[in-house]
Amino acid sequence: MPDGDADDSRDTVRGDIDGERRDDDDAVSEAIHHSETGLIGDIEDGELYDEATLSLTPEQHQRLKDGLHGARFDDIRRASRRYLVVGSGSSESGERRRRVCSRLDDRRDAVAFRLEEFGFDADDLDLWAPAFEVLSAQATWVVGVIEDFDGGYVWELGYLYRRQTSVRDVLWLLKRVYDDLEEQRAQYENGMAASHLAALEAAVGERVVEWSTLDELDSAVDRIP
Repeated sequence: MPDGDADDSRDTVRGDIDGERRDDDDAVSEAIHHSETGLIGDIEDGELYDEATLSLTPEQHQRLKDGLHGARFDDIRRASRRYLVVGSGSSESGERRRRVCSRLDDRRDAVAFRLEEFGFDADDLDLWAPAFEVLSAQATWVVGVIEDFDGGYVWELGYLYRRQTSVRDVLWLLKRVYDDLEEQRAQYENGMAASHLAALEAAVGERVVEWSTLDELDSAVDRIP
């Protein structure tokens, strides 16, 4: 969709919401509070577990704030439209996700971003969940580029599933489909992730867009306001 075709009334509503957002420290502190009360579980081996709780040390809390409160976060807060793009970060599927991010970022008065851009690495695994919560709260739209269930990003589906009442109005799912049914089953062979995705698809309805080719993926991106 061309930039000028975005729903002005929605932009006005989102602008009103943006004007009421808490400052950065409050957003981070609340995310950590939610984590400590069990809203988000520990992350281990790329999965989101329900039973454990995430408790950050003071050093991790400071690392989280340092990672988020930089120039990139300022860019996000200044933009009229903000797209958090989730999905695979590696190989060809990672390249396609970066392509989606780039196309959205090229829009006027818009910024598209990925969690990886904020400097958290494998040593910061406990920070990814609260960082994701803060960034998804800042996003106008959360865009999931889903090609399979093979990757650490599967925990993001778990998070979105648990918070679907909060994200159902801001989530787009760009889901790859395969011509070969056996390949389709193989790529999406993960019972828990499949149930999470099915629940999210039901929640967001028409904002699930299927694609199989690069051109179709580009067309799917163009449908996002």
